[in-house]
Amino acid sequence: MAEREDGATAATLGSAVVFCENCGRETPHRILRLDRAGRGARRALGGIARCRSCRWTHPFVSVAAERAEVEAIISSGPTSERVQLKLPANEPLEVGAPLPGRRAEARIRKIELRAGGETSSAPARQVRTAWAVEETSRRLRIAILSGARSTTERIPQTAGLRLGVGTLLRLPSGPVTIVALRAHGHTWRRPGDEFPAEAVQVAYGRRTVRPPAGRSPWSRVRGTPSSRASSTSRSARSRSSPGASRKRTVPRARTASGGATDRNSSAS
Repeated sequence: MAEREDGATAATLGSAVVFCENCGRETPHRILRLDRAGRGARRALGGIARCRSCRWTHPFVSVAAERAEVEAIISSGPTSERVQLKLPANEPLEVGAPLPGRRAEARIRKIELRAGGETSSAPARQVRTAWAVEETSRRLRIAILSGARSTTERIPQTAGLRLGVGTLLRLPSGPVTIVALRAHGHTWRRPGDEFPAEAVQVAYGRRTVRPPAGRSPWSRVRGTPSSRASSTSRSARSRSSPGASRKRTVPRARTASGGATDRNSSAS
């Protein structure tokens, strides 16, 4: 009964990649017999296999690789996702490299160790958290300063783009001059400070060309009417005039029962 169970398991497995001592490397093998798995903490498989490269038949033992659980925080545009990844314990993680275990390409930006602190590379068993950004949705944040207020725009990050303090950046809403950059945990303001776009969290800019004040972006130029008819009234009478202005030297004539009105005026 045990042999039938082993035979059925071997038939189900069919083939596997096993280290061949005759070839000196891992090669595809045909599984001829599969023994029962061990009951230890780590699962092990053993049996008899035939190498498909050199046709050598030999016993083999395969031990399941030790795995480590790594927390990953993956940013995709304005949103972030927290996932738990089970990776081989010796799987190398490196800043700038793709995050393993993800179908969509995401590159590692930061690695935090279980023992504390950060590093640029470490095996998965030593990593507590890895921060990554999906390259397909990577967008650069631009904060446009205007007095005490600021507005935010996001533009796609192109490969090879570098940002520097004092350089001109063209946005859909108009050009801005970069006045500061947030990168590597610091804010850089000196002219000449420059970083690749993937290392910049926020770029601060000011408008290069400012529109005049008003509700519309630009004032509308209105021409002066050239028709002679617009300078005269539509009615038959001519336009009235306020007349000549002169000072009074004597009280005004009596026009009411109260008598003349006294006024103070200087002598002419």
